[in-house]
Amino acid sequence: MKIYYQWEAWAYSNIAANLATKNLSWKIEILNSPTFWGVWEEISEWIVWVLPIENSYAWSIHENLYNFLRYDYKIIWEVNLEVNHCLISKEKDLSEIKKVYSHPQALSQCYNYLKSHEIESEKHSNTAAAAKMVSESEEKWIWAISSDLSAEIYWLNILERWIQDQKWNKTRFFIVASKNENIAYKDLKNKVTIIFETRNIPASLYKCLWSFATNSINLTKIESLPSLKDPFSYMFWLDFEWNLEMENIKESLKELQYFTKSLKILGEY
Repeated sequence: MKIYYQWEAWAYSNIAANLATKNLSWKIEILNSPTFWGVWEEISEWIVWVLPIENSYAWSIHENLYNFLRYDYKIIWEVNLEVNHCLISKEKDLSEIKKVYSHPQALSQCYNYLKSHEIESEKHSNTAAAAKMVSESEEKWIWAISSDLSAEIYWLNILERWIQDQKWNKTRFFIVASKNENIAYKDLKNKVTIIFETRNIPASLYKCLWSFATNSINLTKIESLPSLKDPFSYMFWLDFEWNLEMENIKESLKELQYFTKSLKILGEY
């Protein structure tokens, strides 16, 4: 079995992929892919992907959610990874710093630190790739924001740790497989993720949510995202708790279908 993650080795996606293998009993090979593009076309038998989906401080990655509507794949597990952004370089003196490179999300998560230190920032493809670039550069003034693991791998100095604005920063990853693939984790399933679009009737969203309330189902997330079909219309990404004994789930989804014009279950995990 192969587990793929995106971008450079030793990025946060790589760390999440390592965590994703712990509850699988098969022999597993962990591999990387350079970009998002092509990921969804390549999911096949005995191949799963680790995809970043949202950050507790920054934004969600809507494109990965949209791809669940374009392709017939399912979520089989999730990983919530604690993020420790570090300022790393070949140098040991902060006075040498002129510009920092990192992934756009990492830069946004460290906005206050960069602003208070008057550090210029430049976007890079991902955090580990930025660390690799710094390690290969002859310029002393080029630094990176990346993980402590990247600093260790590329023999770089960590000048400061936990420089993100919110210290409780976490990134959520979905483990994704083909819908026909019978891959299951040892953990009991306790969550469902769905995307739905409401009918154009008064109080439609209220009625959709009421179908969960009346069946005593606890929602853990709701987020709106623009519709793929109608301009200025919106779909809703919703997570809720469940277990195999909850017969009221079926009743809730049955009621939900009446108030929606589209509904897709992305995974039970």
